[in-house]
Amino acid sequence: MKMHLDCPGCFVRQAIRTGRLLRCPDLVMWELVKGCGTVLSQLEHEFPPPQNAVLLYDMISLRIGNADPFYQLKKDSTRQALTLYPELKEKIKASNDSLDAALRFAACGNVIDYGVSSSFDLMKEIEEAFKTKFFHYEYEEFIAKLHQADWVLYIGDNCGESVFDKLLIEELGKPVKYAVRSGPIINDVTEEDAIDAGIDQVAEIVSTGCRAPGIVFDWCSDEFKTLYNSAPLIISKGQGNFETLSDEKKEIFFIFKIKCKVVAKFLNSPLNSMFFGRTDTVILEHN
Repeated sequence: MKMHLDCPGCFVRQAIRTGRLLRCPDLVMWELVKGCGTVLSQLEHEFPPPQNAVLLYDMISLRIGNADPFYQLKKDSTRQALTLYPELKEKIKASNDSLDAALRFAACGNVIDYGVSSSFDLMKEIEEAFKTKFFHYEYEEFIAKLHQADWVLYIGDNCGESVFDKLLIEELGKPVKYAVRSGPIINDVTEEDAIDAGIDQVAEIVSTGCRAPGIVFDWCSDEFKTLYNSAPLIISKGQGNFETLSDEKKEIFFIFKIKCKVVAKFLNSPLNSMFFGRTDTVILEHN
């Protein structure tokens, strides 16, 4: 997906929301707003939004004097999710279809996204996980591909959410390589964060070699690109990864909650609906 004319305004809102979330004083808040002017002047409209977002969050880090401003929020999100893990594990065991249950929990964990919103009701999402109707749900097709695959490349998204990823990984029954960001950006999962969530207990953690909150191949390491190209099955978690991989020809199963009206239009899907499947099986809107 390329930048849309609605994206620049969203970037400014993200900067203001981040400042408020981090309780920055008014003087710093105005510096963030003014910094957005510089960022907007440097945007490349042909880039996907997560690639341009690196400019935005580098500016935010510089203006508030913290290279990892979401560090404590990431720790808190993971800690909260880990307290829920035993209960969710039991719900999965008790369900009629444990893989379906784990997929639903993985999807509802995608609400933990400070790049889109600082307000979300995780407990409500969990309570409604089994009631939620996915607008697009290629479950049977995924099972068929999973049976054929020797291993799975699972591209992670956010902290806290990664605990929900662990639940799904445990149900896949295949060796998994879990891809993380190479450095801190927003609340996206890095190697340290993935270890905090216990991902190292169920998968091999690999770096994309890229800090962007998505997969920008020009910035990814050769090692990751080799893994990506050789992967027999890819699960891509979250909207940022979708925005950067939506035009890829390689078959990818995306899991995320549609939180943006631009993405909703692109997928011809309702805002706030759940999506699990491949893009070549839906009618895309590119205008």
